[in-house]
Amino acid sequence: MDKVRLLILGLVFGVTFALCSYAVWWLQGISEREKRMLLNEVVSVEAAAIERHLSRALTASYVLAQQVRSAGGQLENFEAVAEELMVSVPEVSNLQLAPNGVIEQIYPLRGNERALGLNLLDGQPRNREAALALRDRRLTLAGPFELVQGGVAVIGRNPVFLSTADGDEHFWGFASALIFIDKILASSELGKLERTCCSYEIARADNLIGPEYIFASSESAMDANAVEVQISVPNGHWMLRLSRHPGSQFAFWQGMLLSGLLALLLSALVARIQREPDRLRKLVEKKTEELEKLAFHDPLTGLINRRLLTQELEHQIEVMRREHSQAALFYMDLDDFKRINDSMGHEAGDQLLVEVALRLKNVLRGQDLVARLGGDEYAIMLLNIRSAEDAQRVANKILSSVSRPTNLCGHEVVTAMSIGIAMIPADGWDAAALMKSADLAMYSAKRQGKNQVAFFDPGMQSQVVASLRVEEELRHALEHDELRLHYQPIVELPGRRPVMLEALLRWQVPGQPLRYPGEFIEVAEQNGLIVQVGYWVIHQACMMLQQREKEGLELLPVAINVSPRQLQDPMFADCLAEILLDTGVSPALIELEITESVLMEQLDRALMLLNRLKGMGVGIAIDDFGTGYSSLAQLKELPVDTLKIDRSFVVGMMEDKRGQQIVEAIVAMAHTLGLSVIAEGIEEESQQIILQQYGCDLGQGYFYSKPKPVEHLNLGPEKVAEEKSGLLQD
Repeated sequence: MDKVRLLILGLVFGVTFALCSYAVWWLQGISEREKRMLLNEVVSVEAAAIERHLSRALTASYVLAQQVRSAGGQLENFEAVAEELMVSVPEVSNLQLAPNGVIEQIYPLRGNERALGLNLLDGQPRNREAALALRDRRLTLAGPFELVQGGVAVIGRNPVFLSTADGDEHFWGFASALIFIDKILASSELGKLERTCCSYEIARADNLIGPEYIFASSESAMDANAVEVQISVPNGHWMLRLSRHPGSQFAFWQGMLLSGLLALLLSALVARIQREPDRLRKLVEKKTEELEKLAFHDPLTGLINRRLLTQELEHQIEVMRREHSQAALFYMDLDDFKRINDSMGHEAGDQLLVEVALRLKNVLRGQDLVARLGGDEYAIMLLNIRSAEDAQRVANKILSSVSRPTNLCGHEVVTAMSIGIAMIPADGWDAAALMKSADLAMYSAKRQGKNQVAFFDPGMQSQVVASLRVEEELRHALEHDELRLHYQPIVELPGRRPVMLEALLRWQVPGQPLRYPGEFIEVAEQNGLIVQVGYWVIHQACMMLQQREKEGLELLPVAINVSPRQLQDPMFADCLAEILLDTGVSPALIELEITESVLMEQLDRALMLLNRLKGMGVGIAIDDFGTGYSSLAQLKELPVDTLKIDRSFVVGMMEDKRGQQIVEAIVAMAHTLGLSVIAEGIEEESQQIILQQYGCDLGQGYFYSKPKPVEHLNLGPEKVAEEKSGLLQD
C-alpha cells in the first residue's frame, strides 16, 4: 500500500512537475514577448524625444541665419541675439558666425577661442558637412565628435544666402549652433531607464564618416535582444538601441525550482497556474498604460498633452475632410498667472492649473478634446459645430467658468483667460498652421485686454511682423539714444502759473518725423522693454532737474507715468531710490502717475508699493481718473496726493451736462479726501472757466502749452499766457 501511495505520489509529483515545468517555459515566452513589445514602445518614445529636442536646438541656427539675412549680412548685435537665443534654447552651447566659411564670431567666446579663424571650406575631412551644406543649400549636422574641452557634441551648419540687387543670391557664410549630446539626452528618460531596467546605446552611420560610431551609451552592456529605432537627423540618421538588463530576465532555473516547490502543494499549484498568466498579462498591460499616459498626458492635470492633441487634430482633420464637417481650435492662456506663481508660490499655481482643467472639462461635451500645452496654456478642439457663433458661445462659457473665484491656500483668487480661435476648415487644413493661427489669435485677444476672445484673421500675421519690427527699432533707439523727453506745464487755474511739468516720451529717428508713444508703447508693454524705457525716462527727468539746479534755474516737480509692467518689477522702489541718490534730486520733485485701472487690478500689491514710495517722499497721482472702478473706500486707503481727471471728461464737457456733473463730483470728492485735482486736456478758455468754478486746482493742455523740450518752455505765468496766445493763433 505504501509502495502504491509512493507510486501515486511520485506519479502526481512527476506529472505536476512536468506540467509546471511546461507552464514556466510557456509563461517565460509570453513575458519575453510582452517585454519586447513594451521595449519597442519605450524606445520609440525616447527616440521621438531626442529627435524633437535636437530639432528644437537646431532652430537656433535657423533663427540666427534669419537675423543675418534681415541685417543684410551685418549683424552688429550678434552677442545680444545669441544670448537671447541660448536662453530660449538651452540645449545650444555656443553659436557661431562664419562669413565666407571662416569663423569670425562665437558666443560665448570664452573657452572657444581656438575655433576663431577656422576655415570651414578648406577641404579638410572634418569640414565635409560644411561643403555638403553649401552644395545642397540646407542645414547639415557635423558629428557627433569628442571635443578638446571634453564631452561629445554636434554642430548644425546652416548656409546663409543673401539676395542681390539683380534678384540673384550669393553665399554669405554659415550660421552654426554647437549642441552637447549630454544636453539632448538630459531631455529624455534614458538616464532613468538605465538606473532602473535598461541599457542603451546611440550610434551614427552614414557615408560621410564611415563605419558606425557609437557616441553615447550606458555603463551596462547591451544584450543580444536589443531593439532599435532610427532617429532622423540632417544628412544622416542615428540608431537608438535599448535592451533590458540581463539580471532582469526571468531565470529559467528559478522557475524550475519554483515548479518543484509548487508540485508539493497540488492545490496551490493548480490555483497558481490559473492565476499566473492573467496576473502577468495585467501587470504588462498596466505598465504599458502607464508609459502611454506618460508619453501622451500631462502629469499634473491628467489632460492630453501637445503631442497627443496634434495627433488627434491630424486625425480629426481627415475625418472632417470626408464628412464635410466643421470644428474650432481654441488656444488659451491664463492672464497674470505669473503674478499668482510669484506671490503665492508654485504649489498654489499648480492647484490653479488643476482647477482650470476641471472647469474646462465640465464646460465641454464628451466628444470634445481639451489639452494642456505647457505652463498656463491650454487647447480645445471643438468638434462638429455648425458655425463660428457656436465657438463664440462655448468660449463665453469658458470665460465665465474660469473667472469664478478660486480658493488657493486659503485665499480667494479671481482669474481670467485669453482665448484665440481658429476655425476648421475656414482657416486651413494643416494642423501645425492651425495651432499657429489660434496662437496668434490668442495674443490678439491679450492685446484687447484680459478675459477676451479673438478669432484668427490673416491680418494678424502682418501685425506680428509689424510688432517685431517696432520692437527691433525700439531696441536700436535705446542703444543709439534716439528717445527724447518733452515736457508740458501743469498750471494753477486761477493764475496760470506753472507749478509742475509732466514728462512725455518722444522718439526722434534721424531724418524722420517725431514718433509719439501711441506708435510703440503697446509693443514695449508686450515684450517687456517698457521697464527699461521707464527707468530711462525717470533717469532723464532727474538729470534735467539736476542740470537746472546747476544753472540756478527754478525747479518744478516732474510728473512721470509708470507702466503696469514696471510696477510689477520687485526692484522698482530700489531702482528709483538709486536714481534719486545718483542724481541728487529730492524725492519731493518727482510725482509718479499710475493709472486708476492698474491700481484697482493689483490693489493689495499696489498699496504696499505706494506706501513704500510715499515713505521715500515721492508724490503719487492717480492718472486717467474716472475710467476705472475705484470706490471712495478704496481711495481713502491709498496714499495718493493728486487725482488727474481723464481728458475724455474735459474735452466734451461743454456739450455734456452729465459730464460736467461728473467732473464737479470728482473735484468735490477729491477735496473731501484732501487731494489736489488736475484736469487734463484743456483746450479752450471756456473749459478753464468752468473748471475754476468747480474748484479744480490745476490744469494741463494745449490751451497753455504743447509738450516741448524743457529748454524751449517759457515757465513764467506771463510766458504761459504768451504761449497760449501763440497756440490760439496757430
